[in-house]
Amino acid sequence: KPNKSKKKVEANLTREEELERENELLKLENAYLKKLRAFRENPNAFHEKHRQKWHSHSKRKDTD
Repeated sequence: KPNKSKKKVEANLTREEELERENELLKLENAYLKKLRAFRENPNAFHEKHRQKWHSHSKRKDTD
């Protein structure tokens, strides 16, 4: 049934809206692939970046 409702929504879109939707999906896919490539090239950088965020968040909680 999800396909049925999806087709109804797409049928109500104008050509411009369809292209805008496709463009947004392609942008999301591109961003995902860039992050995936960066992670594959240097997985430690990804973990270090998130480790830094975690420490900065935990410091804020301690000072409250």
